[in-house]
Amino acid sequence: MTGRLVGRVALVTGGGRGIGRAISETYAREGAKIGVLDLKAEVAEEAADSIRSAGGEAVALTGNVAQRDDVFAAARDLEAAFGPVSVLVNNAMWNRYGPLEDQTEDMIGRMIDVGLKGVIWGYQAVLPQMRAAGGGAIVNIASPSAVLAMKHGIMYSAVKAAVAAATRSGAAEFGPDGIRVNAIAPGPTQTDGANMVVTDDGWERRRQRVPIGRLGQPQDIANAAVFLASEEASFITGDMIFVDGGITYAFS
Repeated sequence: MTGRLVGRVALVTGGGRGIGRAISETYAREGAKIGVLDLKAEVAEEAADSIRSAGGEAVALTGNVAQRDDVFAAARDLEAAFGPVSVLVNNAMWNRYGPLEDQTEDMIGRMIDVGLKGVIWGYQAVLPQMRAAGGGAIVNIASPSAVLAMKHGIMYSAVKAAVAAATRSGAAEFGPDGIRVNAIAPGPTQTDGANMVVTDDGWERRRQRVPIGRLGQPQDIANAAVFLASEEASFITGDMIFVDGGITYAFS
């Protein structure tokens, strides 16, 4: 690694598993100090232990991003441990696919609370720290479904489209404070969680649709997240990068 994030303090929501864990670990290898925020304490602690065992610096933070107070507490605890937060990764999401008529009020509410409100609470929690420090970078995890139609994914698409809009508007509002806001739209990406619900045949069908000929891995998303948090992306804000092997534009 090249130390592109030395001196950064990063809060990663949903940072204990899947894409969030890959981002947490890769940020740490690039020199950042990490706050791993996860709903389950044991998941956050295991990821933080892994980072520390590899020579990085990390603290485990437990909280529900749907709860504003939890996110604010995590930002305060991370600042107390390592100093002001300079990078925020809004990765946490809860989702259920299915026909719209099967979506209950609780399911829809939870998708909005975690996937959209969690982003807003993240903004609010870290903005004072970033402003006081003279700037920062925010990376939101969106989806190609923010711009493409998805059968049985109306609410997921709506939430991710809102995240894309909050990315653009956040870039405009926070830019004068030296804060950049960008998003990543991952294509079909194999994670432990996805492997629990997608069969081998399902992955193969997805792979066949990807022009580059392979499925995404969490490390692919983490690499893009490092770039967007680094000085290499210092003139990029309000953008959404599609890390999808070409599937979005090939089928749009």
